[in-house]
Amino acid sequence: MRISFIGLGHLNSAILAGLLAGGFDTSKITATTHSQASATQRSQEFGIEVIATESDPAANNTAVVNADIVVLGVKPPQMVATAQGLAAALTPDATVVSVAAGTTLETLANALPEGQPLIRTMPNVALTVGKGVVGMARGATVTDAQVEQVDAVFEGSGTVFHVAEKDLNLVAAMAGSGPGYVFRFTNALARAGTELGLDETTARQLARLTVVGAGAMLDTPDANPTALEHSIATEGGVTEAALQSMDGAGFDKVFVDALKANVARSEELGA
Repeated sequence: MRISFIGLGHLNSAILAGLLAGGFDTSKITATTHSQASATQRSQEFGIEVIATESDPAANNTAVVNADIVVLGVKPPQMVATAQGLAAALTPDATVVSVAAGTTLETLANALPEGQPLIRTMPNVALTVGKGVVGMARGATVTDAQVEQVDAVFEGSGTVFHVAEKDLNLVAAMAGSGPGYVFRFTNALARAGTELGLDETTARQLARLTVVGAGAMLDTPDANPTALEHSIATEGGVTEAALQSMDGAGFDKVFVDALKANVARSEELGA
């Protein structure tokens, strides 16, 4: 199986890193970047062939020749033009995998040869540490075997959730952006500790290690966050007091509003 990565931004690099961590043959991977400096750096970093469009305007076409899977990881505004530009170089059974938020399967299909197998995904950056989450929606012409091939690209470093395309933006809002919310929470916890008297270094370490430990407690298939919360928040205790304060501040509504904003932005990007 040959794989081409068009663009090596944050998400495509995460997918590639997870794939390589699983032992995938580097000689079967080709990637493209814009600048020659980036191509040289990424080639040395990952041990794969990386072609720069700055030096070779036909780099994307070169990269996808004979590819079984083509992972499009460019920014949403560039997605259609990029797909159109490499369309003629694709083999009819090459599976094109979109990683961009917002761009629908229909939009991508209109930019590619009729019947081109398509899959739309939204992974998160935790692929780089083997704990990724990937939302995946399949196009009308992709086969079960092709879906299994794309699953294999991700499954060495994460868990794939197959969903209807109508649900993918919400999955992306939860899981794709979710690490950002956790990082924001960690920083907020550290800042609160600093504001109330701890030195900054201690507060940051306490917050970071607390989140790491709580994540480890959740890292089993049957982990129940509600049960875990109740096991800590004893009646009349200090944790219960803190949680009640969060409830009074509308803690749950913050996340509902955040997901709504995230999905709305995805819809704007795909418009």
